[in-house]
Amino acid sequence: MKRILSLILTVLLLITLVTGCNAPKRELYSVKLSKYITIGDYKGIEVDTSSNEYKNSYEDILYADVQAGNYFKTLTEGTVSEGDTVNIDYVGKKDGVAFNGGTAKGYDLKIGSGTFIDGFEEGIIGEAIGSTFDLNLTFPKNYGNEELNGAKVVFTVTVNYVTTDDPLSPSEYYKDLNFKSLKEYEADARERAIKNLLVQKFTESCEIKKYPQDTSNFLCDKYIEAFEKEYLASAGYTIDAYIEYLDKTEDEFREEIINNNIKPQMDTQMPLYALLDDADMEVTSDDINAKAEEMAKAVNNSSVTTQKIKEYYGNYYIEYLVVNKKAVDYMYKYAKIK
Repeated sequence: MKRILSLILTVLLLITLVTGCNAPKRELYSVKLSKYITIGDYKGIEVDTSSNEYKNSYEDILYADVQAGNYFKTLTEGTVSEGDTVNIDYVGKKDGVAFNGGTAKGYDLKIGSGTFIDGFEEGIIGEAIGSTFDLNLTFPKNYGNEELNGAKVVFTVTVNYVTTDDPLSPSEYYKDLNFKSLKEYEADARERAIKNLLVQKFTESCEIKKYPQDTSNFLCDKYIEAFEKEYLASAGYTIDAYIEYLDKTEDEFREEIINNNIKPQMDTQMPLYALLDDADMEVTSDDINAKAEEMAKAVNNSSVTTQKIKEYYGNYYIEYLVVNKKAVDYMYKYAKIK
């Protein structure tokens, strides 16, 4: 009998250890969230698909897809105007020789954005779509490139087309999104629109009493890391120099980020994590690995591995994507949809 009890205890211990290994401590909100938030009902949320709020959500979904894929109508006739987004090919030459960084194909340029040196964008205005022409320009004396400072150059530009602000209809781009039929795409958009409303309705029903300081500080650290890496480094700034430029203390800088960027993010995250806890669901290592693998495959580049996705986005962000899907799918399962 003792041997049997001992064997049972050993098996239970092994199960606990295996489960514990597969369900690591969360990187976000690894606290008892009931102390920080009072959640509303997440089962039986009603969504009326004939309502204006649903129709607006559905239109938002379609427009988000259009923006992500740049599925806007294009013009291949007419002339270029101020404010147009033109797709161009260009070759820049100095003394008849192409210079480094002066050549591109299929470049999208918003006329009036000030992206190029003076005279470039202005020189395209009024030119015919489909035409090729030369722009005789001079680089600024303090351009920052010894080869080009004050140099006279010639840009040969071809205007391929102009992108308008008018979105394509779903029938014109659904195949690009790997849907087999328009009906399949519309059904997917409908589900996403409903899920957006479920998140909105649920988060509005929750009351956040206070924000977990460990998580807000962690997210602030990650925000600053990304800001320094993606924006400041290319301009030669360090985060300390940037804070000094703003004439703020580090505490003031962090407080501003937390209030303006982190807390609004947490207003959506916390309810979903709290739902997961209340419904006794968890995020496992397998969940995170599967999501990272899915993201790597979506890039459609064999050099982008699951590990690189984790390194780029961070486990905490992939964890949140898993939590979001689990919580939203759970609400959708029990939603009352008319």
